[in-house]
Amino acid sequence: DDNQTVTERLGRVWLSSTDECTWFGVTCSADGVVRKVDLSTNDLVGELPYELAALRFLQLLALPHNCIFGTIPPELGSLRHLLSLELHGNGLSGVMPNEMYSLDKLQLLNLAAQYGQDRKCNRTDGSVININHQRGGTTLPLKLNDGLTGKLGSEVGVWRSMKGLYLFQNSFEGEISEEIGSMRYLTYLYLNDNFIGGSIPKSITKLKKLRQLSLSENFLISSLPSDIGRMDDLEVITAYENSIFGTIPNGLYKLRDLNKLMLHDTLTKEAPWMVDQNEGITGTISTLIGGLTKLRLLLLNNNPLTGTIPTEIGNCVKLEKLWVQRTNLNGSMPVSVCLLRDKMLNSEEDEGVLYSDCRPNNRTGDPFLKCDCCSDCCDHSTGVCIADD
Repeated sequence: DDNQTVTERLGRVWLSSTDECTWFGVTCSADGVVRKVDLSTNDLVGELPYELAALRFLQLLALPHNCIFGTIPPELGSLRHLLSLELHGNGLSGVMPNEMYSLDKLQLLNLAAQYGQDRKCNRTDGSVININHQRGGTTLPLKLNDGLTGKLGSEVGVWRSMKGLYLFQNSFEGEISEEIGSMRYLTYLYLNDNFIGGSIPKSITKLKKLRQLSLSENFLISSLPSDIGRMDDLEVITAYENSIFGTIPNGLYKLRDLNKLMLHDTLTKEAPWMVDQNEGITGTISTLIGGLTKLRLLLLNNNPLTGTIPTEIGNCVKLEKLWVQRTNLNGSMPVSVCLLRDKMLNSEEDEGVLYSDCRPNNRTGDPFLKCDCCSDCCDHSTGVCIADD
């Protein structure tokens, strides 16, 4: 009955005497063994039951975007046939159990977005669960949930079949182990918005199949790997809001599939991730950037870059955003870049797409950069930006 709610369907079938292979969200193999449980976005409320470990041959467990709180039962580590574990968009907390590293067949692990989810669900007794609070707000005093924690130590090397690792928007800490280079099939790595420190491991460049690398909003103190150009399939690099220093490696300009390069906000005043206010990404933007013809986002603002803006950026005809304000770039915005305003570098939603330091510096001085086509002009010293379109 299409008019039945999810709760009604689950209540009618789940945990009844009927064959579990007929239960909503359950898929069985031909021999009647439960292989998949998919209850995504189903208003589930409560904690993960450790009894799920009884499904010994389970290959997929997908419970994202529900009102699940509490911790991950270590018993789930016994599901040795599990290929996909998706628990994102809930309100889980506590330490990710070490038993997760026993799941050596995993291809997808998505534990992302366990905090900041202001979602409320009603229990059958009429009480309300808000997963924005620890344990759904069932215990006092109320505390905001800060997600899962743990460290990405040498144990990550056992996940040799992993293709997608999504841990963003949690409280993971420590350094990323060099063993991450053993995950040779990894295609998507999202570790942004955590408390991860240390440097970007050199072994990360062994991940030849990696397409999307997101390390932003952490506490990394690192340069970009010098041989990043070996990662031919990279499409996305985000490392903003970290203490990134050094120059942009020339190898990066060899990444022909790159469409997002977001290295901005290294030097944001009083930022919690900033270690040395004199650091940040230095050097110049190479003329080789013209070879990145698939580039859509190029965000380099709040870095002490020097030199001029290369005319070759005009070859990046798919560019939708170019932010170079709060840098030490000087000269004039090249005509070739201004011509991109008639292509993709524009906005119908009054959103700034081309920022530079083209306002008088410190209100009265000469601007750092002359630009007749910028959507927004910024004062380098004060950081104030005014729409100029």
